[in-house]
Amino acid sequence: MFPWFWLHWAPQLHFPLSGAVTQDIFSGIRPTAGDADVERAVFDVASYGKQLGWLSEVVLGQQPDATPERAAQAQTALQCLRTLAVEVETIKDRQRRERREAASAAVEALAQSDPEALAALLARHAVPPAVPAPRRRQPARRRTPPATY
Repeated sequence: MFPWFWLHWAPQLHFPLSGAVTQDIFSGIRPTAGDADVERAVFDVASYGKQLGWLSEVVLGQQPDATPERAAQAQTALQCLRTLAVEVETIKDRQRRERREAASAAVEALAQSDPEALAALLARHAVPPAVPAPRRRQPARRRTPPATY
């Protein structure tokens, strides 16, 4: 018998947890649902479950029948949300800066390699000068002749 026949038809056994067991949770993020890079970076700071837990604790801590322990948890969760908001703004600022730098590098590379294409690109994305809107003419006021008595 030919040995390559058995190599091709050899059975493959997969025991539980014997293969790749990582799960890509970002496959559910649609490209049109915001900025996927920012979403991933924020998820690294606080998962969706953690964010939802903080929001739930804050809402439940605001209820009139909330216990003092729940109110204290709500204050802690609120502080976590405030910290997260600051970190999200930092992530967004860093993302904007990185995109500006990448765009600048791409424009520089295009200027070096194909100046005509750069000129066409800049012409296509040029912002037209602002033209002031024409002023509306006010209707002329009719003068009423002075009343004669």
